[in-house]
Amino acid sequence: MPYGTTSQVQQLPGGRDSKLSQELGTLLKTIFIVGALTIFRFWAMAHFDLVPDEAYYWLWSRVPSAGYYDHPPMIAWWIWISTHLFGDTLFGVRALAIVSLLVTSIAVYATASELFDDAKIASLAAIWLNAMLMMGLAALFATPDAPSTMFWALTLWSLARLRNGGDARLWLLIGLLAGLGCVAKYTNLFMGPGILLWLVLDPKARPWRFSRWTIAGGVTALLAFSPVLLWNADHDWISFAKQFGRLADRHPSPSYFGEFAAGQFGLLNPLIAIFATLAIYRWLRAPNSKPSQSLAFLVLLNGPLIVYMIFHALHDRVHANWPAPAYPAIAIMAASAGVRLRDRRHLRRLSYWVTPVGIGLSCALLFYFATPWGEKFPLHSPADTLLGWRELSERLETMRENSGADWVATTDYGLTGELAFELGGKTPVLQIVDRQRFTFETPDPRLVDKPALLVMPTNEGQVERYSNCFRAFSTLGNVSRQAGNRVIQSYTVVKVQGAPENFLSGGCPLKL
Repeated sequence: MPYGTTSQVQQLPGGRDSKLSQELGTLLKTIFIVGALTIFRFWAMAHFDLVPDEAYYWLWSRVPSAGYYDHPPMIAWWIWISTHLFGDTLFGVRALAIVSLLVTSIAVYATASELFDDAKIASLAAIWLNAMLMMGLAALFATPDAPSTMFWALTLWSLARLRNGGDARLWLLIGLLAGLGCVAKYTNLFMGPGILLWLVLDPKARPWRFSRWTIAGGVTALLAFSPVLLWNADHDWISFAKQFGRLADRHPSPSYFGEFAAGQFGLLNPLIAIFATLAIYRWLRAPNSKPSQSLAFLVLLNGPLIVYMIFHALHDRVHANWPAPAYPAIAIMAASAGVRLRDRRHLRRLSYWVTPVGIGLSCALLFYFATPWGEKFPLHSPADTLLGWRELSERLETMRENSGADWVATTDYGLTGELAFELGGKTPVLQIVDRQRFTFETPDPRLVDKPALLVMPTNEGQVERYSNCFRAFSTLGNVSRQAGNRVIQSYTVVKVQGAPENFLSGGCPLKL
């Protein structure tokens, strides 16, 4: 055998071994970074107060249901499971939300591997997902965004596997994951139009366009979502009306679009936003750009969600967390550009800063607010929503005991949840307005005849609005929620008694 031929035969296995070794090293690095972040997040998230929405969802979890006024029920089910495992603690409320980000990171790694067959892109995508400020901070809280994003990412992974020649029975898993995503948040309904776009436009999806397995997947998704549909049908569709009626009386106005674009630029991590934009720009400008390409797969599946968010931003404010399900795909897009454009020196240098900036900043903030330093944060910021609740609850409980009140009445769902959680069920806490939010509750009817401590934000005219709901009404004073010496919110406290008989079902009719 000629020398050249022998040499080539001997080198090929070594080349494969070298590639496998590099891929294994890349995978181990990813596991170490994401694993260490998860452990740190478990510690940090067990050391600062719930935000109001989390406390509200904790109230849901005490009465599991197939639906609630504001959202589908998945987050309540998660909190019910985790608090039964770990107790009604901060860690217990948030445990599954933190795990969900780990699962989402795994799904992002696997999806990128299926689409690009490149361990570097897969690793960078998983790490950059965790370097997104939305993922590194907001996604750790026990809100519907945690299961919503996780199920969206798992659905992408399953579709990517199917696209690469996976078994037709994967459609059943895809349908289940997509349906459970809708049980987490109605935003995930946009996955349906995304799948239809992919089936119509991607030549690789041609075998599935009229397949019985595709139909079976759709039926599976509907079955998974059916408990929410049945609950809504039994409750006058209140949850659908709340969520889908947002634009009913709105007219086009660009005033919110700039806020939306700037907010997402920051929450994505500005550097990741730049790389994702470059990836899409290069794909659109490429002369051989086709719907069958990997980037097109991500664009088609996530496009309907993003288009709707842009449309909504042209009519009304888009909450910062709404586009969260698209973040896993954006991380993959950005990572593909980060790896493939590294021959350009300035972009290579920029890519080195993504992880330290995103992960470093989010971890620094988590550490700060998980320590006593955070309790004395001197500036007004979004972190105000998680500061001072324990101390406020203790002061109010002391006032209740001293005044002889039997229960606490509130006027805001966040305050209701926070006080109920901090008081640990020792004292009934009931909201006396917007009672449609609390269809899951069955309050003790005897409370109507007992004195209560009414707690409401201190605003001009606020006390008078509720005076017609009680026969006896005497102001006890004000109490503040504070960060150190800084007042975050002041509350007026009133002792009340003599509510109407239907008070706990219909609520308090407000004076205008």
